Amino acid sequence: MRLPEPPLLVRYLLRELLVPLLLWVVFLFLLLFVMQFLRGTEVLLGSAVTPWDFLRLVIHLSPHLLVMSLPVGFLLAILLGLGRLGEDRELLALLSLGATPWQLARVPLLVGAALGALVLLLASTAEPWGLKQVKVQVSEVIKKNVLGDVRPGVFYEDLTDLTLYAQEVDRERGVWTHVLVHDDRDPRAPLLVLAHEGTVNPSGRGASLAVGLKAGEVHRAEHTGTDYAILTFRDGSLSIGVEDSILRKNHFRSPKEELTPQELLAAAKEASAGGKSPAPFLTAFHVRLAEGLTPLAFALFGVPLAMSSRAARTRGYMLALGAYVAYYIVERSFENLGTAGRLAPWLAGLAPNLVFGAFGTWLFVRLTRRGVVA
Repeated sequence: MRLPEPPLLVRYLLRELLVPLLLWVVFLFLLLFVMQFLRGTEVLLGSAVTPWDFLRLVIHLSPHLLVMSLPVGFLLAILLGLGRLGEDRELLALLSLGATPWQLARVPLLVGAALGALVLLLASTAEPWGLKQVKVQVSEVIKKNVLGDVRPGVFYEDLTDLTLYAQEVDRERGVWTHVLVHDDRDPRAPLLVLAHEGTVNPSGRGASLAVGLKAGEVHRAEHTGTDYAILTFRDGSLSIGVEDSILRKNHFRSPKEELTPQELLAAAKEASAGGKSPAPFLTAFHVRLAEGLTPLAFALFGVPLAMSSRAARTRGYMLALGAYVAYYIVERSFENLGTAGRLAPWLAGLAPNLVFGAFGTWLFVRLTRRGVVA
């Protein structure tokens, strides 16, 4: 017997890696989305949410979820693919025919480099765009939910310092009839607004509902005095702020992740010009760039783990998951040090990959010296 031709060996290893990679990424993507969904059920299961709103949310969140799921999915795919070869003694057969562990590792390393480029591209472009769109969309859904929760003949008091009442509600046209609004946002001079009709449009950007009022009057009283004023109007507009409601319910906000690398550098420059520390933005910038190296570091770490006979079995999956948790803890620790200015931003970003890459290289050297044990 002789060693398979390089193209044949490459195709064989690719098949063993790419199939479990696809399965793991799909599984992790769905798991992460369910976790995000459970965090935002108060918004996503609101009265005004449509299937189109839900589909848009999935599309906008997809880049962020892919950036999170691709590296760990790749680590698990290495363990599943190469681990199966180890369990079936195929690795021993290949090594006995003249293959070296480094030859077998070239395919996972090349796949890791390709995935790293994809992760970096997504993290630099699609992920910030998607998270910005998610923030806008969730804000709009919250406003539509507020509009949908206003019931005819029932006082609505879920907004901070505002009470809404409408005798009749036409949701299709967005029209309220016989409207009452009690505005206590300025406690020194609360307002009572009465109008024959109100037209509501929640589709505008921003964190407020614009209500167009017709044929009404405004009552204003001073708490500290006896002054009382009444103003009648034919047409008016009232901005009903829902900022507090949005901040309370919007669990999909990640300000630094919404910024592209160029915007992070601009924010760092602006902070420095204003006398503030640019370290948080510079650290976020280098962490973003380092995400492109994570699959490669996982390849260096996962290949020797999968080739060892003990890690090729069920216990290896627990080791891989434990390794990812350890990577997350190390990454957060170094990121916090960089954000606090106690570590150079570039080192805070690269350090987790350097640690895992160096440890994986040590495992690999150790494996080549000891060999794959049957």
